[in-house]
Amino acid sequence: MLQYHLKILASNLIWGSLPLYFFFIGEYSPLFLLTVQISSAFATLFFLTYFFTSIRIKLRDLILSLLPAMMLSINWGGYAFAVKSGYVIEASYAYLILPILLLSINLVLGKDRQFSTKLCVTLTLIILVIECFISGIFPLIGLGISLSFLGYALWHTKYQLNPIKSLLHETLLMLPVSIVICFIYDDSIYNDKGLIALGIESSSALFLLGILTVTPLALFVSGAKRVNFKILPLYQFISPVLGMLLGIYLYHEPLDSWRIAAYVALILILVVYNLYHLNRREEALI
Repeated sequence: MLQYHLKILASNLIWGSLPLYFFFIGEYSPLFLLTVQISSAFATLFFLTYFFTSIRIKLRDLILSLLPAMMLSINWGGYAFAVKSGYVIEASYAYLILPILLLSINLVLGKDRQFSTKLCVTLTLIILVIECFISGIFPLIGLGISLSFLGYALWHTKYQLNPIKSLLHETLLMLPVSIVICFIYDDSIYNDKGLIALGIESSSALFLLGILTVTPLALFVSGAKRVNFKILPLYQFISPVLGMLLGIYLYHEPLDSWRIAAYVALILILVVYNLYHLNRREEALI
């Protein structure tokens, strides 16, 4: 069981560090980065499956993967747009509110009606509403990123498919989107850095995005199969905390004291909630 928890931990550490990659890769359009992310992720997965596994692509599996592929496209595109547009903190904020959405889904579906869960969700929602009221801004980008990933995670929790196989199908379905973007938009969208003009060094650095995309997703999907759904939120605050720190110190984004207080309060509530349930679980096993 420990290996599955380590997979979830590693996936969140990689996700939280992604702003580092976007910072050092240079000035590329978010749409260009999306096309690179899709194509390089597919190339990585195709290489892995062709040489190391016996996975074959079937029409039925492709049809089944349509919905998660759409959600993954929204998630990747939204994140690239947020980070390259100077909204690193809001992109990280998306993964901070993700645990709250996970707990809310449990309540709505009737899977968890404990008082502690209701209290946790209520307190976090109050903090989010107050933050929106003070800032006067609704976190639309962050909500879009978190909702798309929530849907993706729920889909994989339900169907329990091979993570590499699933990602291969999803990126294959997303590949036409990448090709269409390349043909519709001219080189101006790439800031005069079209694919043909790229050197070996730049191409290699861009291709790394595929590996950085596939690795945490495969780890998360694999780990989420065996890690209790209530425990997942405990790990989900790692990524946003790392992202926010990078947004402040690397991208020099401003962060008001009241927003810091709101983020710290959210993290503390989630940590206390999960530690409480971990202790109860251990007591039940004794």
